[in-house]
Amino acid sequence: MSNRFLLLLGLVALGCDSDPGHTPDATVYRDAALTDSGGLLDAGSRRDGAADAGPASDAGPAGLCWSAACDPRRPDCFEGSCVLWGEASSCEPAAGALAVNAPCESVADCAPGLACFATADGGGTCGRICCPSEPDACVDGAVCGGSGVLVDGTATSWGRCSPPQPCDVLDPVASCGDREGCYIVDRAGTTECRVAGSADIGEVCSAQNDCRPGAFCGLGGRCVRICRLGAGDCPAGEGRCVAQVHSPPGTGFCTADSLL
Repeated sequence: MSNRFLLLLGLVALGCDSDPGHTPDATVYRDAALTDSGGLLDAGSRRDGAADAGPASDAGPAGLCWSAACDPRRPDCFEGSCVLWGEASSCEPAAGALAVNAPCESVADCAPGLACFATADGGGTCGRICCPSEPDACVDGAVCGGSGVLVDGTATSWGRCSPPQPCDVLDPVASCGDREGCYIVDRAGTTECRVAGSADIGEVCSAQNDCRPGAFCGLGGRCVRICRLGAGDCPAGEGRCVAQVHSPPGTGFCTADSLL
């Protein structure tokens, strides 16, 4: 049986524990079958685009961004500039002039293509507008994320292009912002905060952040649980915690016992 076949079975065979009453022990396992490809659905890409290895999830990270009168990423408008001053975009006769990353106090302060997003300290900053559900939404290594909340407290479906933020996959919500989770994004085990999806363990996925925080989208196109090695984190039916080449230190994925 080839390593590739074992790989595919290992990530889709959830609930296939040969002993339904099995309680995972504290033994640390390492699966050599996944080390060639890295086990990433996107083969280690830093971007989560459309993938060929599995069906798309119905529970994407952000859905379609709400664009009413115009697209705020393309500021030209039939009347003035397209801006994001509320939950949806609008055409306004005049826009602000502040540049990207400039502090801002009002939703109207930033230049076209930017919005005044709320910051953790209670202030605001001009950020480039992006849609979290779109691959390659940002350039120059930035990723589309954040809470989507404007400086006045208005929640939007849009995101802000920002530098990647490392995080802890074992504490995927607390180490990231509102509506985000922590995800493994390459074969080196790099982690980043991304706008979180809601696909649960065993459900279909096509990008890492289609899955809920604390899960990994494997080559079988299914979400599997991220676990702590030797801690007995895997529920009955999900096998044992197995370290992979792309697992951050101290972590693995819950994998069916029959494939160990």
